[in-house]
Amino acid sequence: MIRFLPFILVPILIIAGLGYWRFVASTNSPETLPAASSQAEDLGPVEVPKTLPRATLEDRVKSLEDIITKLVAQVNNLKPLSSPTASSSLDSRLKDVESTAIELKARVSALEKATPAPAAASSKVTIYIPLGSGGSTASVDWASLNAFQINLDPAQYPGYSSMQLEVNMRLNQPGGTLYARLYNSTSGGATSSEVSSTSTTSSIFTSSTFTLPTGSKTYILQAKTSDGTSAFLDTARIKVNF
Repeated sequence: MIRFLPFILVPILIIAGLGYWRFVASTNSPETLPAASSQAEDLGPVEVPKTLPRATLEDRVKSLEDIITKLVAQVNNLKPLSSPTASSSLDSRLKDVESTAIELKARVSALEKATPAPAAASSKVTIYIPLGSGGSTASVDWASLNAFQINLDPAQYPGYSSMQLEVNMRLNQPGGTLYARLYNSTSGGATSSEVSSTSTTSSIFTSSTFTLPTGSKTYILQAKTSDGTSAFLDTARIKVNF
């Protein structure tokens, strides 16, 4: 019997030791904390500082989420109040834009169907080419007047339709006829530009229309009288028509 006594006492001692350890641990544990917590709850909600200086990142995120939720709720509450007016203004603007677009389409369609207007006249103005001044003659044959000559290339006047000779001239005495023309001294031929006068008063006489051959050529004024009396040619020029 005594041999089995240690086997009985050892478990009893172990159980007793464990029980004592649990008792000591329970007396030293902060069991009174719930009371303190309940006292804190009785004090009401604690306001969290706005800046949250010691708050963790999760706490800050949670605070921001709460603020955003409140703002969204306030915006949603405001929408029904402003929606009718904004919608009405938007509808009015859309109607104005649509009506303007329809009007513009109608105008474009009318312009497309309209008969094309006649082409506008050329914007080019008449050009005058001076030949010279201060000439006279008393010849009954065509005489070239060196005071009236020019090198001329019609390509310098692209698009021209015709030319005319204008001469300001007079007879010294009545009774005869004064003639003048433009002569191509390079090729040796007169142009269709002859003018005549029987007046003793200086006047401008204009020839019929003519065109010049291509290329640069020298042109000179020729004159004569029917009876060999003196005649004066004050000025001469070529009129270029477009």
